[in-house]
Amino acid sequence: MSELYHLKQLQEDQIEAASKVVGRAFQDDPLFVYCFPDPIERKIKSVTHCECMILLGILSGEVYTTSSEIEGVAVWHPYAIEDKKMGKQSKEITRRLRKVKREEFSDPLIIERMSIVEEIANSFQNQHVNFPHWYLSIFGVDPIHQSKGYGSKLLRMKLAEIDKKNLPCYLHTENGKNIQIYEHFGFELVGKAKVPNSNFYYHGMLRNKKKEY
Repeated sequence: MSELYHLKQLQEDQIEAASKVVGRAFQDDPLFVYCFPDPIERKIKSVTHCECMILLGILSGEVYTTSSEIEGVAVWHPYAIEDKKMGKQSKEITRRLRKVKREEFSDPLIIERMSIVEEIANSFQNQHVNFPHWYLSIFGVDPIHQSKGYGSKLLRMKLAEIDKKNLPCYLHTENGKNIQIYEHFGFELVGKAKVPNSNFYYHGMLRNKKKEY
């Protein structure tokens, strides 16, 4: 039986709640502070951005949560994995994604700063992971549920499934404090780049080897 039976695939009626959970988790993340510098606006725009990421995950990847209470959320995307079959495209999800993107990219500053980070991300993609892999695009646990094992559960179960296919996986983090956490799960730092006009770095992390827990 798949290891993932311990996790719950996020349902469409849970998207709004999940977006708020991840938005709270990333409220003080360097990337979110950079893209949404006003702390009051960030509370709203971070949720919108997370909703966009979750919708993209539902359309072209897999989105998991820990339980019906949605303590945490992880969005995974397959990159160049030929035997990975995509789920049925939902017209409602596609429509909703278009709407969220319009809301998110209405601010020139956000567009400019996200474009800068996207350019770095594409450079890392071409340099370090231009081969079949799973990409963890967003991963967050509600602050009120952190340090209770929910994050570990979200990562461990999917990584065990990926290991069965002998595939690598990749993620990036702008919070240097997270590096040690991901290293515990077998990820290794493959490069970092200073984000222009900021005080933080983009860290790319790759997991090639299976990790015994």
